[in-house]
Amino acid sequence: MNKMIHTLIYKVCSQWKNNLHTKKKKKVRKRILDHFTQFPSGDKEINDAVNYLAKHPLTTFFGAFQEKYIAEEIEVFVDQSNGLPYVITDGKRLYFKRSQNRRTVQLMFNGLRIEQDEHAPHCYTDVDFQIEDNEILADVGCAEGYFSLMNIEKTKRIYLFEQDRQWIEALEATFTPWKEKIRIIPKYVSDRNNSNEITLDNYFRQIEEKPGFYKIDVEGAESSVLKGMKEMLLCKPVKIALCTYHHQHDFDLFSRFFEDHRFHHRPNSGVMIYQNDLKKMEPPFFRKCMIKATNHHD
Repeated sequence: MNKMIHTLIYKVCSQWKNNLHTKKKKKVRKRILDHFTQFPSGDKEINDAVNYLAKHPLTTFFGAFQEKYIAEEIEVFVDQSNGLPYVITDGKRLYFKRSQNRRTVQLMFNGLRIEQDEHAPHCYTDVDFQIEDNEILADVGCAEGYFSLMNIEKTKRIYLFEQDRQWIEALEATFTPWKEKIRIIPKYVSDRNNSNEITLDNYFRQIEEKPGFYKIDVEGAESSVLKGMKEMLLCKPVKIALCTYHHQHDFDLFSRFFEDHRFHHRPNSGVMIYQNDLKKMEPPFFRKCMIKATNHHD
C-alpha cells in the first residue's frame, strides 16, 4: 500500500512539474519571438533558430535533425541480476540509475541521442574532430557514460570522472565487459584537491600515458576544470570538447582562454536554449553550445 501511495504521489508531482515547465516554455517562446520581431538579428544561426521556433514549440535545439528521435519508441529493460534499467544501443547495454523509471529513461536516452546527432550543436565529435584508434579518453562529468560507450571499442583506455554514486553503480554495470580498460574516479573535477575534489593535473601527474581527448561537461564548473589542468594542456597535443552553455558568457570566456593558451579552436555550428535558466533568460536568449580545441605543442 505504501509503495502504491508513493508511486501515485511521484506521478502527480512529476505531472505538476511538467505542466509548470511547459507553461514557462510557452512564455519564453513568446518573449523570444516578440524580441526578434522588434530587434531582428544579423546572425544567421540565430535567425535559423528563430525561424524554426516560429513553427515549433520551444526545445533545447533547433532543426529538423531532432525530429527523427522519438522517446516512446525506446525499449527499456530491467536487468534481473542487479535491478538496474537499461537500453540497448549499438548492440551494447547502457545502464541508468535504479531510481529512474521507464519514462525517465526513455526521455533521458532520447535526449542523449539528439545531443550526439552529427547535426546537433552539442555533438562532441565531427568528421575533423574525433577520437582516434587506440587513443586515451578522459570523460569529465560522464554521468551515464553514453559518449564513452560509443567509443569504447576504439579507445585504449577511458577515465570516467563521476561523483554521483547512483551513476557510478550504473557505470560499473555498463562497462563490465571492458573493465580492463576503464577507470572510474568518484570525485568532482575542479581546481582543488581534497577528499571530494581532484584536479586533472594531480590525477594524471603520475600516469605515464596521458589522455589525448578530453570531453568536459560538468554542469557549469568547466572553468574550474580548466584551471586545474594547466600541466595537461602543455604535455602533448590534446583535443578538448568543452561545453559552453551553462553560463551566458561561457563561450566568450573560454574562447579567450584557448586563444591565451595558443589553442586552435572553433565552435560547433548552431545555437541552443539552456532550459535550466528559463526563469532568468534575457536577450540574446540563444547560446553557443560547444568549443572544440586542439593543442599543437610538441
